[in-house]
Amino acid sequence: MEYSKISDKNVINIILESTVELIKKNDDKENNLDYYLYLMSKKSGKDGKYWYNLFFDFYENEFPKLKKIIKPHDELLSHVKKTSHKLIFASNPVFPKIAVEKRLSFINMDFDDFEYVSYMENSHFCKPNPKFFNEILKKLNIDPKDCIMIGDSDFDRASLKAGIEFIHINEDLKWKNIL
Repeated sequence: MEYSKISDKNVINIILESTVELIKKNDDKENNLDYYLYLMSKKSGKDGKYWYNLFFDFYENEFPKLKKIIKPHDELLSHVKKTSHKLIFASNPVFPKIAVEKRLSFINMDFDDFEYVSYMENSHFCKPNPKFFNEILKKLNIDPKDCIMIGDSDFDRASLKAGIEFIHINEDLKWKNIL
C-alpha cells in the first residue's frame, strides 16, 4: 500500500480483521472510529494517530477518485429527492464522516438532504446488530413503527429485529408507493 510502511498484504489483513471485529462490537463504551483505531493499533503496533492520519489522507485525496466508477440508482434517487418524508442515511458506520460525505457526493447528495446520517464518529454499533437501529431511533426519538428501511442487504434487513419494516431496493413498487 502506497500510503503505509506496512506491506500491502498485512495492511489488508489488518483492515479486514479490524472491520470484522468492529461489526461484532456490542457495547457503547466508545464510538466506532475510536474502537476501530484501537483495533488497528493493537494489530499493527502503530498508534491510533498513525492510522487516523493515514485514513483521513486517503479519504481526502484518493477516495474521491472512486466517483467515476459509481453507478447511482437514479430512479430511487429521484424519488428520494422529491419525497416529503424525513430521511435517514443509515449506512453501516464502518466509514468515518469524511468518507460518508464523499460517498454522498458521489450520488449528488449531502448531509443536508437527511435528518440524520450515520458514520463512525456518531455510532457505537454496526449492522446487522439491532442496537445500530435502536441507537438512531433513540437519538431522534422515533418510534420504529414510523420507519421503513430501504436497503440492499441482509445487514439492512436486520432493521426488522428493531421493529423497523424493511423493503429491498429491488422491490420498486413498494418503495415507489412510499416515496
